[in-house]
Amino acid sequence: MIWAFAITSGFRKEIREKVVGFGSHIVIQRFDNNQSYEKQPFSTHSLPLSKIERLPNVRCVQKCASKAGIIQTNEEIEGILFKGIDSNYDSSFFTRHLIRGHFPNYAHESETNDILISSHLANRLQLDTGEKIRVYFIQNPVRQRSFNIAGIYNTGLGNYDQTYALCAIRHIQKLNNWTEDSVDAIEILLHDFDKMENTCNRINHALPYQLTAETTKKMHPDMFEWIALFDQNVIVLVILITIVVCITLISTLLTITLEQIPAIGMLQTLGCTTKDIRNIFLFISRRILLKGMLIGNAAALLFCMMQQKTHILRLDPKNYFMDYVPMLCQWQHILGINLSVFAVGICFLLIPSHFVTKQIRIVDALDTK
Repeated sequence: MIWAFAITSGFRKEIREKVVGFGSHIVIQRFDNNQSYEKQPFSTHSLPLSKIERLPNVRCVQKCASKAGIIQTNEEIEGILFKGIDSNYDSSFFTRHLIRGHFPNYAHESETNDILISSHLANRLQLDTGEKIRVYFIQNPVRQRSFNIAGIYNTGLGNYDQTYALCAIRHIQKLNNWTEDSVDAIEILLHDFDKMENTCNRINHALPYQLTAETTKKMHPDMFEWIALFDQNVIVLVILITIVVCITLISTLLTITLEQIPAIGMLQTLGCTTKDIRNIFLFISRRILLKGMLIGNAAALLFCMMQQKTHILRLDPKNYFMDYVPMLCQWQHILGINLSVFAVGICFLLIPSHFVTKQIRIVDALDTK
C-alpha cells in the first residue's frame, strides 16, 4: 500500500511539475478562439500586475511571447516553436533538466542570440552546444535569424520537448513589430497547486474584459486526466490488498485458536471467562499484526529511499514521460495507511475470536487434551 501511494504521488508530482514547468500554473492571454501557437498580443501597461503579484498564492509573474519557425541545417529542416522570455523568467525547471551547456542569460534581452533547445531536436538535426543555427520565420516578408545554442535540455515530455525552444523575448517582439511592452501571454507560478482554481478566479476578477486567465488543468486536460487514472488504479489495488490482509488475519487467528484448544479448555476450568480468553487471543493477534506492520513499513520506506537515490526501477520515457519510477513518501499517507490497516485488522480479528468464545466447549477442549 505504501508503494502504491508513493508511486502514484511521485508520478503526479513529476508530471505536474513538468507540465507547469513548460507553461506555468496560470496563463493570462487575450480572449479569442485562436487555436494556433501564435496568439494575439496585448500591452502590459494597462494590466494590474502589481496587484496580481501581491496575491498570497502568487510566486512569480513572467512575460512571454511565442512564434513558430523553421530550423535549417545543411541536411535537415525542423519546425519549432520559440518561446520568448525575459530576465524575470524562473529558469529553475529548465536548469534542473539541462544535459549540456547552460541556461542563457537574458539579463540583456536585446543583445543575446543564445537559445535553449531540446535533446530531441539536437539529436535529430545533429546539433550541439556552441553551434550556430539559421531559423526562418514564415511571414511577409520571410525573415531569417541566426542563433547560438547555449544549452540542451531533456524533460522526458516527448511532445513538449519536440515543440519548444527558448529565446529572448525581444527577438519575438522585433519579428512581429511589437513594442517592448507587448506580449501574447503572462505566466503565473503559484506556491500551492491545490489553490490554483481559487487564485485563477481572483486574477480573472482583476483583468479587463478582453483578457482571460486559464489554469494549466484547463489548458492540458489530457495530461491531468491521465494522472487521474493512477488514483483509480490505486483504489482497486488497495481494496485487493485489504481483502488479502483480512483473510490472512482471520486464518492466522483461527490457526492459533485450533492449536490452542486444549489450553482454552484448561483456562476455562481455571475460571477464566470467555471475555478473558478472547482478549488473550486478540492480544496475541494484535502483536502479530503490529510486528507485520513494522516489518512492512521498514521494507517499504527502505525501498522508497533506495529508488529515490539510485532509480533502480526504470521506465520507457516514450510511454511514461520519465525514465525511472518516481516515489514520493508523504507522512499523511503512511500514517493513514497504518491506522486504516490496524483498524480494519482489529475489526476482522473479532470474527475468529467469536469462534473462541462461542464454538469451543470446555468438554470438547479437555477431551482433545
